[in-house]
Order: sequence, then structure tokens, then C-alpha cells
Amino acid sequence: MLTSTGQEISCWPAWRQLEKRRNHVAILVDTGALELLRRESATAHKLAIRFYPPIICSHVAAEFLYGQALANVPAPAMMEAREFLESFEILMPSLRTASIYARLRANLKTQGITIPDPDYWIAAHAIEERIHLASTDKHFENIPEIDLHFLSK
Repeated sequence: MLTSTGQEISCWPAWRQLEKRRNHVAILVDTGALELLRRESATAHKLAIRFYPPIICSHVAAEFLYGQALANVPAPAMMEAREFLESFEILMPSLRTASIYARLRANLKTQGITIPDPDYWIAAHAIEERIHLASTDKHFENIPEIDLHFLSK
């Protein structure tokens, strides 16, 4: 994939070759893990290749773009961020996702545990799709239904 400046995003062409050779065992990537992939972290790349394809949900895309906007990145960098996101399948929430979100949030609240709102949605997608989750956030350990792969920042 090429960026708006004509530079190739190095990790994606190699991963797309895997699509033809491998059974799909997807992994949902949260915002912290997505940033590690963008920065070409070797650990994050190995995990993404092991559980190919890495996918994101709309909440991760929104958090990622929010981070870019908050950092006041220039327009070309924002375009590159959007192009990077377009290389992923993006899960959209359904009524079933919302039901899982509600159950998770209520269960954790009764235990006195709160996590950031987007992370309830990310967890709900992982549970709904029955896929692994790559995250830099340890609070996902409070949700036993998730097959969590923790990545250090």
C-alpha cells in the first residue's frame, strides 16, 4: 500500500501475501497495539502474523484518529493515518455487540471495576467475533472471556 506521498507501508504487502498461504485466525488489535504495529514493533508484527489478519473496530479507528488530531499532526500525516487504517478490516457494532457491551459493563461495575468506555466496545467485539485481542492495556485481564495477548509499550 502506498501513502499519499508515494511511500510504501512496509508491513502490509508482506502480510497480504500470507492471505493466500494461511488459514485465517484473526486478532482484534486495540489502539495501543495498533500504534505498535504502525511503529513496526517486532513483537506486535509477530503476533499479527501469527493471528493473521489483524483487524480493528470502529472504536479503535476513532481513538487512533483522535490521537492524531490531539497531536495536531499536519494534513499529510493525517492522510497517512487514514490510509493506514484503510488497510484493516473494520468491525462495526451491532445490536449483539451492544448487548455484550452492556453485560460486560454491568458485570465489571458490580465488581467495582471500570475501564475506558471504548475498551468495553473493543472487548465486546472480541467476544462477539470469538477472536483474540492484542492490547497494551492490562485492564482487559478483568474480562475472562477474552483471549488476551498483552503487548508492552
